Amino acid sequence: MADERRAVIAETSGAAPPDAPATGSEPPGSDPGEPSHPGRPCAPPAPRPGEAEARALIRAQLRIALGTAAIVMAVVTGLPALLALVPAVARARVGGVPLSCAVLALGIQPVWVAVAFRQLRRAERAERELTGTAGRR
Repeated sequence: MADERRAVIAETSGAAPPDAPATGSEPPGSDPGEPSHPGRPCAPPAPRPGEAEARALIRAQLRIALGTAAIVMAVVTGLPALLALVPAVARARVGGVPLSCAVLALGIQPVWVAVAFRQLRRAERAERELTGTAGRR
């Protein structure tokens, strides 16, 4: 089974199996100890320029997005929790409309807009700071 595996690897790579006799068909300078030899680990590719900066920007923007998501979740879960814990708020009415409905219809939208602008400003600031430091190198 191991011999068959070596033969399959040799066929796909164009090299002879390690225990096969030398046929002289190997290209000159091909050394089985080179990293390109099948079965040998290769060195990881060198990072491309700017890759570390891009990862740092993604991490920074992810932190900002998670903070925004936490604010949104607090608002979305806070209103039902408030209504469940304080029955007087659940019974309150504004112009004949339950307060909870009025808050959902009129009060939540400005919060979403404010949170969205905050998210945008913070993400753009993180990008400016990163590109500013990358441009100074």
